Amino acid sequence: MIAFKGMRHIALKVADLERSVHFYEEAFGMRRFAGKHGGTFTAMVSPGLKDQISLSIGDDTEAGGKSGRVGEHGGIDHFGFILSPGSSLERTIEHMKSCGATYLHSHDIAKGVPSAFFRDPDGYLFQIVRFPRFTRLYVAFLPLINWFRSQSASRPRYAPEERQV
Repeated sequence: MIAFKGMRHIALKVADLERSVHFYEEAFGMRRFAGKHGGTFTAMVSPGLKDQISLSIGDDTEAGGKSGRVGEHGGIDHFGFILSPGSSLERTIEHMKSCGATYLHSHDIAKGVPSAFFRDPDGYLFQIVRFPRFTRLYVAFLPLINWFRSQSASRPRYAPEERQV
């Protein structure tokens, strides 16, 4: 199996490049790090340099060929962002609205894991999730947890009165 470090970026077609750049700067604290193609493309990076979003105008794609229209999802349902531990989802909803996002609804994706859905200024659907503080630790140890579960499932289980001594 090939080892990946994670997903690098998402590239979106936008109607107004400067408006969209401003939205992602204000809403998520992202910063421009590259521009090309005569000002029709801007790449932005998140604080901590872990996530990237590329925004462009026009019909041409980076890979060659033509792209879909602004706001069309092309089979993609939504993209998501994770809040920093301890952040308030309620304050984040208000912040997103003040930056120009359209708030759609909230729901828990699992017990104790609230999320909210929005549309950006171009109509793209995105989700913001607030995981509990222990989530990274749990995910990091999940392979080990699953191994222990598989080991205990393969052992014969005896009722207390049937246990052999």
